[in-house]
Amino acid sequence: MKLWYGARTRAFTALWMMEEAGLPYTLERVDIRAPGHPNDALKAINPMGKLPALEDGEAKLGETAAILLYVADKAPAKKLAPPIGDPRRGRFLQWLIFPATTIEPVMVERRNKTPVNSLQSGWGDYDRAMDALSGAMQPDRWLVGDDFTAADLYIASSLSFGMQFGLIDKLPAFEEFAGRARARPAFESASAIEAKEGGG
Repeated sequence: MKLWYGARTRAFTALWMMEEAGLPYTLERVDIRAPGHPNDALKAINPMGKLPALEDGEAKLGETAAILLYVADKAPAKKLAPPIGDPRRGRFLQWLIFPATTIEPVMVERRNKTPVNSLQSGWGDYDRAMDALSGAMQPDRWLVGDDFTAADLYIASSLSFGMQFGLIDKLPAFEEFAGRARARPAFESASAIEAKEGGG
């Protein structure tokens, strides 16, 4: 597999996932500030021309949640996604897409001080989103049980970003959850790669 990646971008979440999965991969380094970005080569993998993007033979995809699910399903022994047919799969999928569909929009609204219409917005509003997420968290457990999954990874990555920049309140449940996820060896190895690539 080839991960299209740039340091200090959202591609770090996918990099962390690659380290969790333990499957062979290479990095295709992308400078998002370079003239001509995004180029046709990147848009052939991710039509949005954004990072991350993933190639696996004939498979080409963008969108962080899609990449995380794809990689999780490629490494079933790691239990990074409940298998199809497992009743936990539905809740796992809900939390896997929650960062893109809900956390990101409420952070943008909060940063821009945008008036919120909770009835019209698919993501509701900040308070509703954070109440739902914090209510799903239990100390020493992950979102769908005892196994750390791609959904936990994406949620922890999003919470860490949001809390770092003051877009998400540092609730004890969020800090405990994100800190426990960042203590994993795969996060540490991804962070070391990020630092080497210029993101430290």
